[in-house]
Amino acid sequence: MAYKQQPSFTLAFVAAALILLAGQVTARREIIEVKGRGVTDPILEAKLIDMLEETERTKDKVPVLGNSEMVKYCDNAYGMSIANLKKALGMLQRGIKSPQGFKELEAIVLVVMKAYEECDHVFAENAKPSPFGISNTKLKSLGTKCKQYAEEDAKQN
Repeated sequence: MAYKQQPSFTLAFVAAALILLAGQVTARREIIEVKGRGVTDPILEAKLIDMLEETERTKDKVPVLGNSEMVKYCDNAYGMSIANLKKALGMLQRGIKSPQGFKELEAIVLVVMKAYEECDHVFAENAKPSPFGISNTKLKSLGTKCKQYAEEDAKQN
């Protein structure tokens, strides 16, 4: 009598799950070497672009909100944030050659996040709700993700 070997369903399922999980981990942490220029991280780049675009959309609201000192302060903060995010994005797109480069990028993101925080604080000091509060919360969340990715990339590089 012939005996047929059949792989168990459970074993096949576990193997497939492990392959899937390994692929997800590899996909996230795969930083790309830019020939002769260092490395870049496409996921961090995408998050920085999201953060830049959201900051630009938030800054576009300023003219509608009048010209109080609080709004002017936030307008200036968003302008500086846009310039800093463009700088960070340029660094990443050119390729970063050392862990210090990712730490510098992380420091830029922290400065930008502080600007969002201070914008909300200016309104709070005047006992007024910030019209930018929802946007700033979203921006700070994006900034936290960018900071985490930059930290991880500095450790890997």
